[in-house]
Amino acid sequence: MEEENLKNKDQIFEENLDLSKEDFDTEEDFDLPKETKVIHVYENSNEVPEEIKGWSWGAFGLTFYWSIGNKVYLGLLILLAGVPVIGWIFAIIWKIVMGLKGNEWAWKNGSYKSLEEYKKVQDSWKVPGIVAFVFAIIGVVACIVFFIFFAAMASTIYNYDTY
Repeated sequence: MEEENLKNKDQIFEENLDLSKEDFDTEEDFDLPKETKVIHVYENSNEVPEEIKGWSWGAFGLTFYWSIGNKVYLGLLILLAGVPVIGWIFAIIWKIVMGLKGNEWAWKNGSYKSLEEYKKVQDSWKVPGIVAFVFAIIGVVACIVFFIFFAAMASTIYNYDTY
């Protein structure tokens, strides 16, 4: 029990007062006032908190830029989208993988002092990621409509010339 309390003391950083773990002699001294803001500092960034796991719109929508900004250089595999024929298929799959695993990879590669700091950084990527995704969908739909329209026009011109 005493060892567990010492472990907890190591993981807490008091922001409002200048306290250190040496200031706590007993378990009673460790009780902080209710108005005190406690920030958990994660010593080992390889341990991914449950709150972080989930979808990342920044990693999905802005894979290239998000990867550089969050030091997740594995995301730069999105550049393989330029490979003829199969590149776009790989890009779609890789964007989904980045959306699913991006938060975890960013946590492991980043040097965040707290979960709150991490969430603030990732929230700044959320809206731009969604906007990029919406623009991509609009672009794909526009290309399809463009193709159908001009295919119909070409068909009409071809049929007109044959009569």
